[in-house]
Amino acid sequence: MLVTSVQIETFRNITNKQTMVVDPEVTCLIGKNESGKTTVLKALHRLNPANNADDFHVTTDYPRRHLAKDRRTKDLDTVAPVTAVFELEDSDFDAIEELVGVRPPAQAYATASRLYDGSLQADVHCALADVLAAVFEEAGVDDEEDQKAITGDYTTIEAVSAAAKARAKEVGSGKKTAQVKAIEKVPAELDRYKKYVEEGLDDEEHEQLIELLPKFFYFSTYEMLPGDCDLHALAERAKTQQWQRGDETMMSLLRLAGEGPDDFLDEDYASRKAELQAASLDLSAQVFQYWKQNEDLTVSFDTDLTPMPPDVNGQPQPHHRLLKIELRDDRHGGVETNFSTRSTGFQWFFSFLAAFSAYRDTDERVVVLLDEPGTSLHGEAQGDFLRYVYSELGPRQQVLYTTHSQHMIDPTRYETMRAIHDQATRTDPNLGVVITSVSLSADPKTILPVEAALGYSVAQHLFLGAGPLLAVEGSSDFVFLMRMSDHLVSQGRIGLDPRLAIIPVGGIGNMPAFIAVMGRRLSVRALIDGAETTKVTAKVLSAAEAADVDASNITIIGQLEGLPDTADIEDLFSTKDYLWLHNRATDVTINEPDLITPAKPLPILQRIGIAREKQRKPRDFDHVGPAHQLTSDREAFFAQVDDDTLDRFEAVFKKLTA
Repeated sequence: MLVTSVQIETFRNITNKQTMVVDPEVTCLIGKNESGKTTVLKALHRLNPANNADDFHVTTDYPRRHLAKDRRTKDLDTVAPVTAVFELEDSDFDAIEELVGVRPPAQAYATASRLYDGSLQADVHCALADVLAAVFEEAGVDDEEDQKAITGDYTTIEAVSAAAKARAKEVGSGKKTAQVKAIEKVPAELDRYKKYVEEGLDDEEHEQLIELLPKFFYFSTYEMLPGDCDLHALAERAKTQQWQRGDETMMSLLRLAGEGPDDFLDEDYASRKAELQAASLDLSAQVFQYWKQNEDLTVSFDTDLTPMPPDVNGQPQPHHRLLKIELRDDRHGGVETNFSTRSTGFQWFFSFLAAFSAYRDTDERVVVLLDEPGTSLHGEAQGDFLRYVYSELGPRQQVLYTTHSQHMIDPTRYETMRAIHDQATRTDPNLGVVITSVSLSADPKTILPVEAALGYSVAQHLFLGAGPLLAVEGSSDFVFLMRMSDHLVSQGRIGLDPRLAIIPVGGIGNMPAFIAVMGRRLSVRALIDGAETTKVTAKVLSAAEAADVDASNITIIGQLEGLPDTADIEDLFSTKDYLWLHNRATDVTINEPDLITPAKPLPILQRIGIAREKQRKPRDFDHVGPAHQLTSDREAFFAQVDDDTLDRFEAVFKKLTA
């Protein structure tokens, strides 16, 4: 069976009924901390747990604000905090047919609900219309008029059966024709399907249906393997099912070797250790297929006999066998260290594969629930694990995982994401958690990781494989450079190199980081301007040197002859030309005589700001407006453009192209 949808209500901070569609392979739940992501996974896990079994408890899990009030009006033990709908697969149809005696129609589906009293309820459902389609085919009723007369607007099997009997009398006129015989079969055929439409399964069938339901495997950082394990103590805890942190993961690792903790306590330990070592090699092969952070690690197992203190009567106790997980690091000369000393990211990755190894190759359906997987992994390693989830895990077993990391999101699978956000506020605490698709209606803060992942993906495709990159501060720089280059080229003069990709980096402060990071593997250039020129130039040149970027690729507008030291790209225009753009793009008109003429050159934007203040207008204005004006009125602008403007831009283009 495959989970198709989940309904959760009255569980912790999910106060109102929420229904979530589940992808047949991988579903990603995104949301902020404390948004309710874990609540969704915990509810699903308790439906039919494969590991770390837990129950619902009214006193601790029912929404506190409603507990006292709801207790007075209903029996909370009968409330189902989680219900799942399942699509039936071929093997399920075969099993249910053997169970009930009649094969469910193709449109049949199963449901399962876990109640607060701990009981699990399951059933198979099918719409009456779908049952009728199967009955008509089996009975041989193929006349459309007969089918319409029998179907009618009836909603019960009893009513449809009565209609079939009436139709048989109507068309037969006392004769047992083939048509009549076919119609007369309908009531008996319908009766066989009653359990799917009206009656439900009996107790024995119900219990057997539960055995067909998928198990839900939950994994979080709590289930990580320990570096050492006392096998004697583990064997005792296994008998009582009183698990400690990491116990069930260790048990999965032992089961992978076909053993249990008791098996390692007898004289045949050496041979059993060989089995465990073989299992570790198999598990390591899986790990290092996707773990690319250090591929020179080898996992091995060792043991030690640890003396135990005397018992309460002072009698000596037998030594306990301690199982140790060791890692050999050939990157550092073959040094062996305990598993617990390795990076948290590697511990998590190895522990998950160990825990899931018991279910990896099973033919039974297991739904994998991963709570914030890979949070301790480097971004690249998160990408490796995400590749494992989608290419290995998802095609075999359904996966639902939660995240707030951009590296654990694949924007190409946008339709498989669900946004979880808690809408409750101090003034309206009843709103609770809401589950939606990732769309414009979702909370912007909730889908921030999706935006970041998409931005990163776009940037990667833009940068990798591109020609030389030119970093500029913002969008106005981009527009001015493109428009002026197009005009100069049309006049037979020098414009921008057509291979050059202009990248607005979102502020001059981001320029050093862009040069340092992208300059390591790509050909980059930078155009520096503005009030921060002096401060930023030193940082950019330092970053360029560290990334082995030629300093000649850094162009500073303020170093052009006749311009202020902190000149902006707007200073490449003559005063007349830039005012032409400014006056048409804003609601303020500034003429050249309105501008101050200081002894030392001052950037045009500062001079315009002073003039605007004199007119009691805001000093600042949107610098993108004049750039857009150049685009919309380019013909008029270039009809009156000054030669100084063209000469300055051409000088910049020559330097950038050199």
